[in-house]
Amino acid sequence: MGLIRERGFKELVLVDDALRIMLDNISPVDNETVSVDNSVGRVLYSDIVAGDDVPPFDRAAMDGYAVRSIDVSGASPNNPIRLRVVGSATTSQPYIGVVNEFEAVRIDTGAQLPKGADAVVLLEDTEYNNGFIDVYRSVSKYSNVSVKGEDIKKGELLFRKGHFIHPVDAALLRTIGISEIEVYRRVRISLASVGSELVDVSEERREGGIYESNRVLVMGMLSRWPTEFVRSIIVGDDLNGLSEFVESSLLDSDIIVTTGGTSLGRGDLVTDYISRRGSVLLHGVALQPSKPVLFAIVDGKPFIGLPGYPVAAAISTYIFLVPVILKMAGVKGNLYPKVVEGRLRRRVASKLGTLQVVRCKVVKKGDSYLIEPIYASGAGVLSSLARGDGFLLIPENVEGYEEGSLVRVYLYRDVIEDGEGI
Repeated sequence: MGLIRERGFKELVLVDDALRIMLDNISPVDNETVSVDNSVGRVLYSDIVAGDDVPPFDRAAMDGYAVRSIDVSGASPNNPIRLRVVGSATTSQPYIGVVNEFEAVRIDTGAQLPKGADAVVLLEDTEYNNGFIDVYRSVSKYSNVSVKGEDIKKGELLFRKGHFIHPVDAALLRTIGISEIEVYRRVRISLASVGSELVDVSEERREGGIYESNRVLVMGMLSRWPTEFVRSIIVGDDLNGLSEFVESSLLDSDIIVTTGGTSLGRGDLVTDYISRRGSVLLHGVALQPSKPVLFAIVDGKPFIGLPGYPVAAAISTYIFLVPVILKMAGVKGNLYPKVVEGRLRRRVASKLGTLQVVRCKVVKKGDSYLIEPIYASGAGVLSSLARGDGFLLIPENVEGYEEGSLVRVYLYRDVIEDGEGI
């Protein structure tokens, strides 16, 4: 494990090692049944195998006439072949009889192909006249036909356990006749912002107080994943209040998260309390900003203490908390972030041995992008996040990037506005 000595902290754990410690000490939650209509954004608890073919029968892929392909072999504009029309087929009313030699059935797209027919002649390749059609183009077997099982075959494995359900997946489940599925239940989270200076926005700000923002930040960043916040409160720098929050959360939550109180100041009570109440597995990571990250196990439940400054809270949520929640939610596979490559407009420096996270504005110029670093005085400058679009990560073994370097920015916004305003 990579460790770095740092004044104030006994040791700093490298980011990859810190995340590995967290993931190695958590497990997925249990399961529940939900309707497919409410399954988007949930995670499958078991494999899904098709119980039937899709389509369940041969059907017309185009409007036209169902025919026997052998009967129209050699048909052309100069050599039309005449067939007798014996009926029609629609999606709601299939043709019950059998298509015999030199017979045809008028058929709509999606309608079941009648017995005896093995192809569909397009309407535009025929001419109807008093109960007969003249066919001006030959067709081969299964031309313009969607054959049984073409889309999905009975017994086919569609989705594996741990699959994160997208809207197209839910539609496919409905297509094969599934109405309910087993999924991992939502991860139950208890969240507290710690600090006596914090004031809820619904209250009048007192002298020396600041409006609290970390809860809406963390909850928003986790909102796209299957989570449920059991409680979201402000806790002062008070051991009784902190203890009450932790003890109640242990009864009904899967994970406990705090922001603030994990550094080394006299008012930072979280680390001291959790050290006595549970087992601290790491405290301090080589990440700038976001150094004072805490991870512990309390009565078998994971506890993650994030830094209190909003920028540091956002970065540590992005790097640590999101992957932890994904594992607890049962997600299998890798999270692929949205990435933009562009040229740096200014030089950025970094400290060796620490993963440096730089807030950046992305500016589109023609078919390429320019990356503007946003310099701010500290991790408490929330406006630097609001003015930016993504993070530039500078690895521990790199001292920085020069102006004009091609770099990758991990976007936290879905929409990038035009213009260069910062």
